[in-house]
Amino acid sequence: MIILDSLFIFRLTSSFIIAGSWIAFATLWAEKLGSKIGGLISNLPSNILISLIFIAIINGIPFTVESIPGIPIGMAINSLFLFVFVISLKYGIVISTVISLTSWFLLAYIAASLSFEDFVLNIVLYIFITLSTFLFLEKIAKICSVNNTKKNYTVKQIISRAVFAGSVVASVIILAQFLPPFAVGIFATFPAVLLSTMIILVVNQSREFAQATGKILILSSSNIVIYGIGVYFTYPVLGIFMGTPLSFLLAALWVGLMRPLVRRLA
Repeated sequence: MIILDSLFIFRLTSSFIIAGSWIAFATLWAEKLGSKIGGLISNLPSNILISLIFIAIINGIPFTVESIPGIPIGMAINSLFLFVFVISLKYGIVISTVISLTSWFLLAYIAASLSFEDFVLNIVLYIFITLSTFLFLEKIAKICSVNNTKKNYTVKQIISRAVFAGSVVASVIILAQFLPPFAVGIFATFPAVLLSTMIILVVNQSREFAQATGKILILSSSNIVIYGIGVYFTYPVLGIFMGTPLSFLLAALWVGLMRPLVRRLA
């Protein structure tokens, strides 16, 4: 129990620092590089990378592998979360946050109750939902990309951004302790990174910039699924410390392949 408590505290602390720092700098990159490339970079595995490492350490690799089929469903729900956030943002950031989070928890509860544990079917469902929401924002809602910004930030503002984002991620870890494997897979994809990223962009940039980035985040969420697939196959064979960087490399390569496509978008 002492070891478990120590591991949990270490996971909580490392998640707060690593995820908070990553989100802070990822949102800065998004603002500097524009909504297209920024949306791709911001969604590289961060919180889920840390979560799966500690799930494997605490509960074992077999438990972790059993949780992976929940990731495509979780990311499909995240696509719907972002879709709702982007569409409802015209009513203000508070209403948008409440509505999108309510929809996420409702869908996550339904998914966890139904336990769609067929990995391939879940991936197909993810692809359908993600493409549908993205195409709606691209073709019907006409959410257009926004160029980079020249706004500068002080060290204090960057640290404040990291503390806010890290606090959101750490809160999720505390809530996700005693769930079954499939539910853990879903909850590991809780949009803590996405939520804090969107709020930061709305507050520091504009509604239009956040909406444009959110559109790309829906598309780039596929790299999280790629990361999950990588973990599914590498952890049992190579272990945590070889499987993690290899899976991250696969996700990064996937983002690289998506870059030419994203550049052609409106």
